[in-house]
Amino acid sequence: MMHWYVVYTKAGQERLAEGNLRAQGFETYLPRLASRRKGAPRGVEVTVPMFSRYIFVRIDIDAAPWRSINGTFGVSNIVSFGERPARLPDAVIAELRSREDDDGIVRLPTVAPFRPGESLEIADGPLSEVRCLFQARTSQERGIVLMSLLGRQVPVRVRQEKLRRAS
Repeated sequence: MMHWYVVYTKAGQERLAEGNLRAQGFETYLPRLASRRKGAPRGVEVTVPMFSRYIFVRIDIDAAPWRSINGTFGVSNIVSFGERPARLPDAVIAELRSREDDDGIVRLPTVAPFRPGESLEIADGPLSEVRCLFQARTSQERGIVLMSLLGRQVPVRVRQEKLRRAS
């Protein structure tokens, strides 16, 4: 019976591994996201693998020569627990595919925007866990927060993905 399995690829070689697996007759799935690269002009997006170093392959491990996957260029190994590959529930792939747009790009639900005055904290980086107050959005990617620095409230522009609601 055909099921989905996870393949761990070599760094940055998800597309190479996918192409080589397809050339061997395996059904593959490489979910992609639209991303804006640092330094790219505003509004320019590129597609990147949704899961760095991982792709999915659909096989019948009782009938297919699945061990050949490990020797495929671009592949490190098929993810296994013990002697057999670890099966991925079909619903995971179905859910990812249901979120694809017409171009095959997975669109994740957007996080509800923060409200002015909402208490937040920086999620990572050198200011990780520093509390701040959301003031306004400047774009889809950035917001202005007020941080208490040296005894005064200082407005700072921060990428919204670096913010989370304070716990």
